Amino acid sequence: MKRLRASLVAGLGAFLVIVLVACAQIPLSGPVQEGNQQEDDTVQDIRYYPAGPETGASREEIVQGFIDAGTGSQDDYAIAREFLTDSAAQSWTPEQRVLVSDGQASMKAGTSDEITVSVPTYGEVDRHGVYRESVESSAATLEFSLVQVDGEWRISELPDGIVLIQQAFADLFESHTLVFFDGQQRFTSPDLRWFPDDTRNLTRAVEELLAGPAEWMLPGDAVTSAFPEGAALMSSVRLNGTTAVVNFSEAVSNTSASALSLMRLQLEQTLTAFPEVSSIEMQVNGARLDVSLPSADTVITSPQVNSSPLVQQGNTLGYLSGGAITPPDGSENVLAEVERLEPIRGALSASRQTVALLTDNGTYAMSFGDAQATFIDGRGGQVEPALDNWDWVWTQSTTDTGLYLTKIGDYHTFEIRLPQGISPEFVSHQVSRDGTRIAFLYETSDGVELAIAPIVRDESGTPILLGDPLIMDLPGEEPNDVAWVDSTSVAMLISSGEGTTDVRLYQVGGNFTTLGSIPSAMQTAGSNTLAGMRVIDRQGTLYAPRGTRWQASDVVVTFLYAQV
Repeated sequence: MKRLRASLVAGLGAFLVIVLVACAQIPLSGPVQEGNQQEDDTVQDIRYYPAGPETGASREEIVQGFIDAGTGSQDDYAIAREFLTDSAAQSWTPEQRVLVSDGQASMKAGTSDEITVSVPTYGEVDRHGVYRESVESSAATLEFSLVQVDGEWRISELPDGIVLIQQAFADLFESHTLVFFDGQQRFTSPDLRWFPDDTRNLTRAVEELLAGPAEWMLPGDAVTSAFPEGAALMSSVRLNGTTAVVNFSEAVSNTSASALSLMRLQLEQTLTAFPEVSSIEMQVNGARLDVSLPSADTVITSPQVNSSPLVQQGNTLGYLSGGAITPPDGSENVLAEVERLEPIRGALSASRQTVALLTDNGTYAMSFGDAQATFIDGRGGQVEPALDNWDWVWTQSTTDTGLYLTKIGDYHTFEIRLPQGISPEFVSHQVSRDGTRIAFLYETSDGVELAIAPIVRDESGTPILLGDPLIMDLPGEEPNDVAWVDSTSVAMLISSGEGTTDVRLYQVGGNFTTLGSIPSAMQTAGSNTLAGMRVIDRQGTLYAPRGTRWQASDVVVTFLYAQV
């Protein structure tokens, strides 16, 4: 996603302002230019060339120039280091974090050698490339100490990291998906990261693959990696044609054949997503390793669902295509129960052949081979049930709160504790198709919130814990529905008042996007891509994305099934 929230750029004016001068972007005080590639260390489409310190520059100009120079990553931020003392230049770590700013900053001089800068930020990238964004800006305070070196002001103490305005961040950074596994290593699990767009991005991706999953996903519990502790790169990842050659330390080879196979899968799934890579070669101390990939039935890498929306139309259940409805294969018993129970919401897994049906009386669940559905939750006020890839049904009531789980087959039900911060009266929830995350949408006294929590399971796949969630505040008056659009993105319907409903998209580990609005939209369902996403309004009119707008069809349905 090369352009990040571009709609906010116009609202910034031209640049961030510190006192009377620009900060944290293309500077006004020196010649920063876009130009042709001049160094061999990057292949960026867009380059920034910030200016170094000018003779006789004031303390404020030195701090401003240093922040501006964060756009120039050439030679390990050599220009930015010119604003620092020798010792500060050696200790400063620009990769520690990136503050992404979208508003006016301010500078305040303290003592004769101290400057405080307050930067409004809406996003931050940590040293592992993990990005977190908030819809509303918050302020970050940066403290600088300066001394005179040969009569010129230089920064002697400063925080690690750089500051970039939104456009510079979009120009200089790209998102890449690292691939890990669920706790049982049956499914791959995506982990979105942001790296500078240069030739080190392949090496950075492998380094972070070895460092492990993002901390919020509870590495080792909710998600895992096949790479052992102590595994390291012996050299930078290099390209041999379109083959990425990855040279590891001996720790990688001191493992089982099955572990090596899983490592290769992680590498291949991660690196072949880069446009310049079509294959990988694993080495240990420069010697090639012949490692095969695990079989397709050992690890599921792409839990795809039917690209057509799965709908309920009257008493008929099936995939909608060209106005015709086709039932899932083997669902004869389910169709009979649908006609008998008259569900008002549901979730179905064609691959697992399981279904959950919410009726006016409560929730039922069944396998396709069951003669009848089993009644699993009789609470009133239930919301749409969630179904996961381990055949667990997740049910919730807004009047008798509690998140219940029931396993299809043995139909044992228990309650799982909600993490602190998530409203027990959430109105919608859905589990990601890899089974490692669950999304919640709910209302608070301050507005609408979206929460994404990691799921910890035991060896059998039974959920035993929900980890501390990512919680995002969202504009809007009333939450309606949440759904996983694909493996990394969540769609939300949020009423904004006056009869309109905003359609919003959150890329987990990425940014928020507004996808327009639909009058009185009430339910959404995902597919395999954004193009497969569907929305229905209160009249049952089905909407599909068409470019930058939503196109209503002539088809009217009762509701959409969540596909797992």
